[in-house]
Amino acid sequence: MKINSLPTRLLLLLILFIATPLAANAQLRVAIGGSVGGGFLKGNSPSVGAVTASLFLETNTVLFEEVYPRLGVIIAKDFNAIIPNVDKPYFPYVQGVTFKGVTTQNFDEGYFLEEGVGLLALNDRTFSDTDDWNYGVVLSINGGFDLRGFNLDGFKLGAGAEYGITFTNALPQYSSIHLFVSYTF
Repeated sequence: MKINSLPTRLLLLLILFIATPLAANAQLRVAIGGSVGGGFLKGNSPSVGAVTASLFLETNTVLFEEVYPRLGVIIAKDFNAIIPNVDKPYFPYVQGVTFKGVTTQNFDEGYFLEEGVGLLALNDRTFSDTDDWNYGVVLSINGGFDLRGFNLDGFKLGAGAEYGITFTNALPQYSSIHLFVSYTF
């Protein structure tokens, strides 16, 4: 296992991500979640309608005041990939890893709004012969219902939008309007 490979680096980042609050003797809260939706992807090509999916892991380790870290993975693939009976040899896609700082505003009656901004590493696969890693930023906003109880265990449901843009190589980017779910334990 090479220490310089991207999967090894991500594994080390995940271990550090989880171990930081434990080293501080803090009460660790972890949230896992995901989203699914639609949007577009673009590499060195025209925009393509896409289906998007993501998974994330969040802890209550404070990066800055009221800003919590969220580590996630995203994939956006040509919408035609999920339509049956499409005879196309290749469906363009992008996949990547995000590390965001997320802040949340809670409103009366269990409503919430959360915003995030962070770093993005995006693998551009818009053409069958393209396999480039690109780096940039990701912005997101989500809103919905906080169904958690007084002890903060439980679900958050809602909808949101995310936009990722890179600044290297072919400048790939994606956007997503999605439904999401998160569970805190």
